Amino acid sequence: MEPKKPLRRGYVDGRYGQMHYRFAKPDAPTGKRPLLLFHMSPYSSFIYEAFGAEMGRDRLTLAIDTPGFGASDPPPSAPELTDYAAAMGDVMDALGLRDVDLMGYHTGSKITLALTNQRPAQIHRLVNVSATILTPSELAEHKETYGPEKVADDGSHFVKWWETAKRWRMKGVSNEALAERFAVRMGNPSISWWGHRAAFNFLTAEAMPKVAQPILIFNPEDDLVAFTPRAKPLLKNPASRIHDLPGWSHGFLDLKTAEVAKIVRDFLDA
Repeated sequence: MEPKKPLRRGYVDGRYGQMHYRFAKPDAPTGKRPLLLFHMSPYSSFIYEAFGAEMGRDRLTLAIDTPGFGASDPPPSAPELTDYAAAMGDVMDALGLRDVDLMGYHTGSKITLALTNQRPAQIHRLVNVSATILTPSELAEHKETYGPEKVADDGSHFVKWWETAKRWRMKGVSNEALAERFAVRMGNPSISWWGHRAAFNFLTAEAMPKVAQPILIFNPEDDLVAFTPRAKPLLKNPASRIHDLPGWSHGFLDLKTAEVAKIVRDFLDA
């Protein structure tokens, strides 16, 4: 097998300014649909470095920075989840992508649902990492926990964020690898909570039943493991399913790249 090529970078103009994306593609056309990757909050497309390169072996694969995250320009005010999804549609239009598959991670999973409901004729299959389906009390608790970021004078907020990242990392993720991701997480603290705000204002339980396309939902043992199984009765396409990932958590896209890529390929190419 040829070694994976590193992801390249690109920018297009969107409704909020420049949109940054990482991409990989095969040397020759394969006839497979492009795959768009949406990241979790408050990180960036960096989380897809290894996975995007692997999927780029046989299809155009783009990992896009949500507006205000990574290297994408921020909106002028806190957007809703549907606004983030519409901005992803701007990338599709700018690059002339008509028929695509989508994959999202946490907040990114919600973006896949919103974008599919906005552009149902252009989206064929979805892959979601986790599903945030909360009771009213759980939702209120999450909104409180993931509210505006507080930057402490003594830097103690960094310790808080680091401890949370350590708690949920998959066994085998080194401190060095965690630190690379953590550096991305620290960007734009004054607005980094906007991603969670939008995510919790968007109800998966209402959006998912409107999606007619097949959905593959990964359920790793991360902070959403208890909520994801609630998606089962909301899946309307008979080809949709939940795929449990026991022992896997944040970082599995790097540690289990080949394994998860095979599962995704088999689903997207079915």
